[in-house]
Order: sequence, then structure tokens, then C-alpha cells
Amino acid sequence: MAPHEMPVMRRALVAAVALVLLAACSDTPDDDAGQPIAIRATAEQWRVHEVNRQLAIALHNDGDTPVRVSRVEPVLPSFDGETPADTDAVLPVGGLRVDVPVLFGTGGCTPTRAAPSQVIVTARPEGAADWQRVALDLPHPAPLLDKLLALDCATERIEQSVTLSFGPWQDLGAGGVRGSLVVERTAAATGPVTVTELDGNVLYRLAFPDGIRREVTAANPRAQAPLVVTPLRCDAHAFAEVKKPFEFPVHVALGDGEALATPLPVDEDDRAALDTMLRRICEIPGPGESKAGS
Repeated sequence: MAPHEMPVMRRALVAAVALVLLAACSDTPDDDAGQPIAIRATAEQWRVHEVNRQLAIALHNDGDTPVRVSRVEPVLPSFDGETPADTDAVLPVGGLRVDVPVLFGTGGCTPTRAAPSQVIVTARPEGAADWQRVALDLPHPAPLLDKLLALDCATERIEQSVTLSFGPWQDLGAGGVRGSLVVERTAAATGPVTVTELDGNVLYRLAFPDGIRREVTAANPRAQAPLVVTPLRCDAHAFAEVKKPFEFPVHVALGDGEALATPLPVDEDDRAALDTMLRRICEIPGPGESKAGS
């Protein structure tokens, strides 16, 4: 190359570099989707979440920009029925925790330890245009998920080992209704099954004149516990706002194991008898009815 041509080539190279730099500096807001998001997640559970069969997905922002989250999707291989949750949460800088409740579904009995799990978070840095889907590993092993899996497995074994139901109802007028808890051991049970408690709820009071504790065995596979049901509350507000009026947790133990709560099945005849008694004693009109004189 002739010496007099080198300045020309150098000027061309500088111009090319300048064009590249100009292009790099002219990103539009849509190009910020790749901006890194430094967040992490853990699975927690407080009392309110335990009652609602939820996990609190605790999100922490370790970056230097606030992060907005629109959706949290749990990926729990040991559970069926986990449910994503839409949200509008802002994670401030500094690792401050923000909880997003999600339904975790139902665990099975295999395996007995929870598999490695994740949450997929739809998020973006505050002010950015594009959302990102970020997969976050939950800490593993996970004692909380192991515990929930073990509880669901035990509940499954209870449901396989015993059938529970209300017996026929007798109207007692102002005294409520008389019935019974019927406990029947199944062929799948491998030892004694003991009912230790049956809870009422915000509307119904359950009383057991002879006590509630009943044990069924291979030799005596069926037992009954007489009970009387009366209204616990008669205010219209409680009657209108109750979400699960026919939920009655029954506590059952297998062998020497801990008693666990499982829902008692309530069929249509049970619902009709209880609802009729409650409305009659509390003077609350049925659907489509109005109080006398109104």
C-alpha cells in the first residue's frame, strides 16, 4: 500500500467505528428487555396462607433498580394443581422482601421428599418497556415443601383408611337437630383409626353428649358418635358473608400417628337439614323469601 493511501484508510476505519458507536447509543426503549434483573425467591408460609393452602413466594430485589412484577408461576413437581398468581408488586432495591401468595395444589405420596422447585416471575425493571420471564430456583432441600408434602400424604392415607359421614337427622325444634358422626374403617387401613375431634364453624355449634373420640379397628370397624347441632350465630351479616358454611374439619389419627384435619363430606340431605334448622331458629328467610310482615 502506498504511504499516501494510509491516512485515507485510517479515516475510513474511524468513520466505521463511529457509525457502530452511534448505533449502540441509539437504542429505543424496546431494546431494554435484556436488562438484567437481580431477584431471588423463597417459599414461606404464615397462618393465613396455611388456612388457604397457599405459599407466600417471597421475592427479594438484590439489584440497584426497582423491579415491577406482574405474575408469579410456581413450578412444583411434587404437587398437582399449583396456580399462577397475577399481581402488581414493586420490589424496592436493597433486598426488601415482598410476598405474593400462590396456591400450591396437592402433594402426593411419591416421592416422600419434595423435588427441586422453581417459580417463573414475569417482571421488568421499573421504567422499562418490556416484560421478562425469569425462572428462579427455590432453595433446595426445602423443609417447608417437605412438610406440606408429608401432610398431604398423611391426609391421603386417612381418606383411604376411613369413611366419615353424618347419620340421619332428627328435628328437635328450638333445640336444633340431632344426628351422629359415622366412622367406618376401610379394608385399606393397616391399624386402628381414631377420630379425636370434629369442629363446628362460624354458623354451627356441634355438641357431643357422649364425647367425640371414637376408634375403629379390624374387629370393630364401625362406630357412631351422637351429636346435636344448633346455631352458633344468628346475625344476618355472618350468614351472608360466610364462605364455607358446610365445612366441618374432622381430626383423625392412624395408629399412634398425629391427628390431622380432613374435611367431613356433607351431602345434599345434610345441607338441607342444617340450613333449614338454622333459618328456622334464626328467623332468616330462605332464597326468594322475605320475613313475615315485611
